[in-house]
Amino acid sequence: MSVETRTDVPPGTAAPAEARRMLRTLARGTATPDRLRRVGAVLVVGCVVFALVSLFDGLARSGDVRDAGQRIAVVRADAAELYRSLADSDAMATSGYVAGGIEPADVRARYDADIASAADRIVHAAGLLPADDPAAEHIKTISQQLPVYNGLIETARVYNRQGLPLGQSYLDSGSKLMRSTILPAVDKLRMLENEALSRAYGEGIAFPFIVLVLGIAVLAGLVDVTLREQRRTNRTLNLGLAGAAVAMVLALLWWSVALLVGAAQISQASTHRTAATALDDARIQVLQARSNESLVLVARGGGSADSEFTKLLEKVLGPNDNGGLLADAQQAGVQVESIRSAAIGWREAHRKVREADDNGNFPEAVKLAVGPDPTGSGATFERLDAALGLALDTQRKAFDDNAGAASAALAGLMAGPTVLALIAAGAVIGGVARRVGEYR
Repeated sequence: MSVETRTDVPPGTAAPAEARRMLRTLARGTATPDRLRRVGAVLVVGCVVFALVSLFDGLARSGDVRDAGQRIAVVRADAAELYRSLADSDAMATSGYVAGGIEPADVRARYDADIASAADRIVHAAGLLPADDPAAEHIKTISQQLPVYNGLIETARVYNRQGLPLGQSYLDSGSKLMRSTILPAVDKLRMLENEALSRAYGEGIAFPFIVLVLGIAVLAGLVDVTLREQRRTNRTLNLGLAGAAVAMVLALLWWSVALLVGAAQISQASTHRTAATALDDARIQVLQARSNESLVLVARGGGSADSEFTKLLEKVLGPNDNGGLLADAQQAGVQVESIRSAAIGWREAHRKVREADDNGNFPEAVKLAVGPDPTGSGATFERLDAALGLALDTQRKAFDDNAGAASAALAGLMAGPTVLALIAAGAVIGGVARRVGEYR
């Protein structure tokens, strides 16, 4: 017995030839199964493309919010606290100088803590910023000038302990360097990072045009095919196609709800950020006014020299004590009555300092400025500073809570809609396969 062997079909070519034949049938076949396979393939591709677009868009949005919540928001806090620490250090330096000789231990300790905190925050912020970031230039200015400022203040202290008036010149130079160079650089850093923060959050909740258009198109195709098949066969809905449509509806709802929740949380976070910015600015004006009070007292000046104090405090309280930065904070939801009352009380205590100094009673003026008298300028300033600090901490915590909630709402976009779209693709395959199987 012999076995015939076909030589007209080369080994290994049967499978590719069969695949090509099936593809031609799928692309050009006129039978109902072929048509169903073509429609199913288009729908599956649509679901997979939606899944990919949803995944990458969700990753980008989550990254924007995460960047805002971790890097930018931290740098923003560093910039705000850096400004406060530096302004406070200047206020403590001038206050300590007014006391004469060796400054009070608590004042010196607070100054040292401010300088150490500022140095740490500069290093931290610099580590978070890329070299080409516009804020890097301002970080460099601050890091270079802070040691110069500290050196001037230390020299002023040395001369002050010796009772030499030359120390006043170094104190004035240091305070001028702080107010004209260092603090403006920190202010620009705050502005740049606030802009970056707003931009990142805006991108995180921007309208997902491509995702929604693509998702709606795929959903419309699924609904159309499902209804057509129902009408054509006079049967119940194809469970696979109907399930795919439901999965796509859930994916689109996920996007919509996540963005609505994220937008609402970011809106609330922005309100708290606005309030914190107003309170930050108010605290800085108060600290600069405290420094001015001490500098004028050291210089034995008055009149026009003291006008700077009035201007700074008016920025906080507003004209007729009914506006200013406290009004901005109040519009953002902060209860500012106690802060306003403390600021007015400090202004009255400052007036007594000026009266004593202008009447030639310098020792009494110094006692009111830096002494323990609870009605003196030093004590009332501390109460105002503490009230501003408490309100600031409250607003920053609320901001962090809202920012965290926004991040959590958008984090699900990386997986939820993507998984639902892939489930929809699988349901289409199952639904079409079952329908095609009925023709065999």
